[in-house]
Amino acid sequence: MDFKVLLFLCNWAPWSCYLGMGENKIPLPEEVRVIRVMCVSRIIPAYILKAFSMGADGVMIASCMDDNCQNLFGPKVVEEHIINTVEIMKLLGLKEERLSLRKFFPHESEKMAREIKDFLIQIKKLGKSPIDRNRQIQKQEMIERI
Repeated sequence: MDFKVLLFLCNWAPWSCYLGMGENKIPLPEEVRVIRVMCVSRIIPAYILKAFSMGADGVMIASCMDDNCQNLFGPKVVEEHIINTVEIMKLLGLKEERLSLRKFFPHESEKMAREIKDFLIQIKKLGKSPIDRNRQIQKQEMIERI
């Protein structure tokens, strides 16, 4: 089963961690795709929901620590966005465990690698996203009609 996890990385501390993973030759799991954003506060619910609609089984947001944010309020803003997103996810039949916010200092490459791995394990335990499964069923139905 091919799992897909989208990882949003803040441009500051989390991006430094990601670069540190590369420098330390810590591999990123092949199931993970990365999107770099200037600040996690820019990740609105629509972006997260779009990821799920396009087949993501999980979405992880990597933020700076509250007291280390270059934009001062990024982590607080994304926390509010996540609360709103989780309410919509519940309506769509998605478990809130498919969305995760993790916070990092710039030097925490090994911690980030562990957190990504742990999140991927959690997603695999949950199984494929029901949204992706519904999409596959719809595609098959359309093919059969043709």
